Amino acid sequence: MSHLDGCSRVSKTLIVDEIPGRIAGDDDNPPGRLLLLDSSDQPVLDLHTLKMPYDAVLKPDGTFLVNLIRERAVWHIADDGELLARIHVGGYPCSLQLLDNGHVLVAGWDDDVPGFVREFSPNGGLVWSIEPLRWPWKAERLSNGNTLIADAGTNRVFEVSPSGDEVWAVDNLGPTTPELFDALGPVYCRRLANGNTLVSIRGLSRIVELAPDGEPVWEVGAEIVSNQYAAERLPNGNTLICDTGHHRVIELTPDKRIVWEYGGLGYPAKAYRIE
Repeated sequence: MSHLDGCSRVSKTLIVDEIPGRIAGDDDNPPGRLLLLDSSDQPVLDLHTLKMPYDAVLKPDGTFLVNLIRERAVWHIADDGELLARIHVGGYPCSLQLLDNGHVLVAGWDDDVPGFVREFSPNGGLVWSIEPLRWPWKAERLSNGNTLIADAGTNRVFEVSPSGDEVWAVDNLGPTTPELFDALGPVYCRRLANGNTLVSIRGLSRIVELAPDGEPVWEVGAEIVSNQYAAERLPNGNTLICDTGHHRVIELTPDKRIVWEYGGLGYPAKAYRIE
C-alpha cells in the first residue's frame, strides 16, 4: 500500500477517498472512505460509511468536519462516524476550510445551481458569499482576509477582497473547453508562504507554482501525475498530491522524486499532513 524512500516523518496523513470502488470498476461499493494514517502508515481511523466525501478537517477534539457530495452538506462526525451536526450548503461541496472564528468556508456547485463560495456560521447561517461562479472547486481564506478561488469551469484562479472586488487573477489555466470531470481547469489552489500560488489543473494533468506575476516557477506534469486533484506544499518543501488517475497519494520532492506513496485508493480527492 505504501513505501518510503528516504522520507521520515512524525506526522499523520488524512486521505479523503471519494469513490473507493473505482479502482475495481464499481463506483457504488464500497461507500466513501475517510482514512487517517499514523507516521508508520498504519490506519488510526478508517471509515467506509460516507456518501461521496470530498474534503475533511480534523478538529482539535478529534472529531471531523466532512464534505459529503451526496448530502450537499458539511457533516460534523465523531471518529466512529456518528453524525453530530450538519450544515446544508446548497450544492455539491468541493472544498472545506475551518476558519479561526469557527465558521466554515465552502466552494461548491450543483447540476442546476451556479457555482458559489459561501461562509457559514457554526449553526448553518450564511454570512458571506461570492456567486455566481461556474465550477469553483477550491476556496481558501487568506491571512489578509481575502479569499483565493480556483474556478475549474473558467480556467481561472483569482483573489477577492471581503467586499468581492477582484485583486489578483491568473487566466487560461486549463483545457480550451473545460468539461466535467477529467477535462476540468484548476481544481485546487494554495497560497504559499513565499507569496506564490500552487495550482492543480486536473484536465491538463499539471501542477504549477505561480509567481505573483502569474509566471510558472515550478511544475510537474503527466510524466508523474494523471488527472490529479489536491496538491499541498508541505513544510519540508515537498508536495503532497492526490494522484487520482493513478489511484494513489504521493509526496514529491522539488526535484520531482517520489519519496512516499500510498496506493490502492479508488478516487482520492484530498490529502493532508497533520502534525
